[in-house]
Amino acid sequence: MMDSVLNRSRPGIGLLATLLALPQLSETIYTPVLPAIAQGFGVSESMAQLTMSIYFVGFALGVLTWGWLADRWGRRRAMLAGLLCYGMGAAGALFSSEFMLLLGARFLLAFGISVGSVVTQTVIRDCYSGKALGKLFSTVGAVISLSLAIGPVLGSIGAIAGGYQTVFMMLGGTALLMTLWVGLSLPETHPGHESVKSSKGSLLVRMIRDRKIRVYSIMVAGANLVLFGYFTLGPFLIKQIGFSASVFGVTGVLIALGSALGAMFNRQLLTRHSGGQLILRGCWLGVSGALLQLIITLFLPSVPFVALLLVVAPMVLMVIAFGLIVPNLLSSALSEYKDELGTAGALFGLSYYLLIAAGLALISHHYVSFAGYMPAVFLVIFLLMLMIWFCYRQHILRR
Repeated sequence: MMDSVLNRSRPGIGLLATLLALPQLSETIYTPVLPAIAQGFGVSESMAQLTMSIYFVGFALGVLTWGWLADRWGRRRAMLAGLLCYGMGAAGALFSSEFMLLLGARFLLAFGISVGSVVTQTVIRDCYSGKALGKLFSTVGAVISLSLAIGPVLGSIGAIAGGYQTVFMMLGGTALLMTLWVGLSLPETHPGHESVKSSKGSLLVRMIRDRKIRVYSIMVAGANLVLFGYFTLGPFLIKQIGFSASVFGVTGVLIALGSALGAMFNRQLLTRHSGGQLILRGCWLGVSGALLQLIITLFLPSVPFVALLLVVAPMVLMVIAFGLIVPNLLSSALSEYKDELGTAGALFGLSYYLLIAAGLALISHHYVSFAGYMPAVFLVIFLLMLMIWFCYRQHILRR
């Protein structure tokens, strides 16, 4: 179906895009102050990077909770409750005096803002289907790309103006503004409050047995691991080259450009190619970008500015790959779970966010201060994604 699934009042695209962008904004605004976190709390760089992993653990559990509640409370009430937790987490981070308290606050913040991902995706799936859904995810993806530029820049400004405390004040203000906007503008899109046909346990078993869900979870996690891996490892690589956190924030503009280009290409190419073909092309593009970046880091120019441009440029290719891969995965992942979109979306999101959290913890734990470390990690991820997707497509063709 090319048009909307249901004839009901749809939320504005601006509100939907902002809600989907908030998780990325909340994470990328924080990355420029990672070195300051390490210094301010007296912990190592790898421990500071651990706050990124904690974020995705909280995010994964939040996705499960809010998706389930979206089916039972309704989309609107679940969204408002999640934003309340988000604000409480930002306030807790602002007043944290010890590193463990900061980790707890980051967990609560992530738990709350995950509502912007799972419930917003559920609202979109309530209202759209088919290629219209894929194109909408691409359009929204182009808007989300702005958060990849705005987040690091705002984080850099906060780092200069008042350190990481200013960043957490920004997040608290964002939580308040979004609560007001949602309260005034988000309609209830739940198709009805009838009891779901199966229990959450039986749905979980069904999804675990679903090969498509397993493959899609790994693919979405891999693409996001590259994106957030850059925001986790990038500040330290930029520091090795000889620049400050504020310069890392500026690189977010190039990353956003890549994301916007990926979303634009995806929207145009969907008229001539299937989503599966675009995912395969995205994997090849990601492999090319990661390999190019690895070669560059192994032979870094002695001029810092040139080295910076050459290291960041391949990231644009990898983010374009992200724009080709993720929207096509998200738009078709739950096509067989229409009756339980909220819960199914929660379980799907839980699976790939736990994989992201585990991946970030792994690359942070094994982090070494070597310029080629980041691109080598990205190359391995894209190669695994390419192999998994190729095998899956062969399986589909043999059926």
